Amino acid sequence: MVDTRHERRQHFRGKARPGRILPLRFRPTTDAPWIVAETRNIGVGGAFILTTAIPVIGASIHIELELPTSDQTFSLPAAVRWAQADGMGVQFIAVDVDVLLELNDYFSTLVGTEP
Repeated sequence: MVDTRHERRQHFRGKARPGRILPLRFRPTTDAPWIVAETRNIGVGGAFILTTAIPVIGASIHIELELPTSDQTFSLPAAVRWAQADGMGVQFIAVDVDVLLELNDYFSTLVGTEP
C-alpha cells in the first residue's frame, strides 16, 4: 500500500511517458521573453517543467502549450510551487474550464500507454 499522507497534489499527473512529455513555453511576466521548455509529467492540476530557468518559488508564470490532438494553443496561468536543479513543479491557477476539459480529454486517452 502506498502512503499518501504527505501527498499534496490535488490532481493526478501521471509518470513521464510519451504523451505526458510536451513542449511548451513560459514567461514570468507579460513583457519577459518566452522560455522554451518541456513537461516531464502533466495533469489538469499542474506539471513538472524541465528547465534551468527557474523563477522564485511562489512566482506567477504564464504557460502556453499545444496538445498533439489539437491545433489550439492552450494558455495556462500557473504558480511555481517547488524547484530542483533540473526543473520546477507548477500548479495551474484559475484555468478556463474549457481548457481543463480539453486537457482532461487528452490525458484520458493516455491510460494504459507504455512508458
